[in-house]
Amino acid sequence: MDRVPRPLIEGMREDLLPLVEERRDGALKTILINLHPADIAAVITVLGNDTDQHYVFGLVADPQRASAVLVELPPPVRENIIDDLSHDELADLLGEMDSDDAADVVQELPPELAHKVLSGIEPAGRAAMQVLLGHAEDSAGGLMATEALIVKLDARVEDAREVVRARGEDIEPFFYIYVLDEERKLRGWLTLRDLVLRRSQTPVREAMNPNPLSVTPDLDQQQVAEIFRRYDLLALPVVDENGVFLGRITVDDVVDVIREEAEEDLARMAGTVEDEFDEPSVRRVSFLRLPWILISLFGGLLAGGVLRHFTTHLGLTALFLVAFVPVITAMGGNAGSQAAITMVRRIALHPIGPMEMGAIVFREARVGMLLGVVCGAIVGTTAFVWRGEWFYGAVVGVAMAVAILVAATMGTLVPIIFHRIKVDPAIATGPFVSMSNDVVGLFIYFGLATLLLHLGGGAPPG
Repeated sequence: MDRVPRPLIEGMREDLLPLVEERRDGALKTILINLHPADIAAVITVLGNDTDQHYVFGLVADPQRASAVLVELPPPVRENIIDDLSHDELADLLGEMDSDDAADVVQELPPELAHKVLSGIEPAGRAAMQVLLGHAEDSAGGLMATEALIVKLDARVEDAREVVRARGEDIEPFFYIYVLDEERKLRGWLTLRDLVLRRSQTPVREAMNPNPLSVTPDLDQQQVAEIFRRYDLLALPVVDENGVFLGRITVDDVVDVIREEAEEDLARMAGTVEDEFDEPSVRRVSFLRLPWILISLFGGLLAGGVLRHFTTHLGLTALFLVAFVPVITAMGGNAGSQAAITMVRRIALHPIGPMEMGAIVFREARVGMLLGVVCGAIVGTTAFVWRGEWFYGAVVGVAMAVAILVAATMGTLVPIIFHRIKVDPAIATGPFVSMSNDVVGLFIYFGLATLLLHLGGGAPPG
């Protein structure tokens, strides 16, 4: 089945709508049968209308394909589809899914419905899902599937091939065959390359990789993703504290983790939450954004107070200086946001020790100083040319340099502080940093102007 680019799927909506409205079952089935389950899910999603979505999903007759489509649907659409299914129908679809996908769907159900659906699943599948549901959703245990290709330590390579022939179609995707001892402890793994190149009678213990990477089920999903990235893995076994094999995590699940974490960080950087992307309620979205908007409003009022205080004391001198307020605050905000976003990403990907932390802050301060000197020289020269007085060039140039230096340092420190007090540092890159940089930038700018006026004995000439 060929994958259809998303823009083409959205373009197909106009062609599909007449067929859907007229309930042209035959024509629609002909189209759907040639689409990948992910593309069928995309088609259902772009229809928009709940009734039409239920109708098109019902045309996917094969339970295995229908279960794959259900997994690919966005949570709000999937919830609407599930509402239209009987308990038995849903149980049948869950039975066709990999255990990790089925557990994710069950986790979204109301507790009473989840219990009824689980009771309709065959015992082995139900037991596997209950194990997975016992782990946190954002942990290695929440990502793993219990299905895996397994061979005993005392087997031969030919025995491993037989395992692949017997169970390979039921486990997709598979990349490794895991080697377990009599106590089900992980002792190694075989790659598909090993199965092809090794002789049939070669003992598994000689053909296997005896030092496989593994993780425990309580490891955070971000750390799991980092292990996949660092070692270029396709799958990763999960073991308990005694080394007993529990399941495997595959790269397709890690790709989903990377996307989810990126969406979460982007949402928090904007001062909201990732749930907003799929939230239909205008009122709820408004209340999610309101706290951070109020912080920005408070920061604006505080900045206005600083501006009012200094302009009162500086008199006519302030009129020219006010022209540079937007560029001072904007450049400080940009420098602070750059440093903060870089720091949030670093914290998310790599644990930072106290010694490394000091080096990072010092590095960012030097970067901020260099940026500040360059930008300060440019804007200071501009102010001097416009006004023809060294005073204005000095005030604007030095203020710009100091504002960028302070903003870059704050943008680095704030995420570290939030991380230390167990608050997600991603929120530090939103309105909080912008607010603080605006206030500090204005205070530096007009405070420096006041200081130079005091040292010069009054207002500059002209």
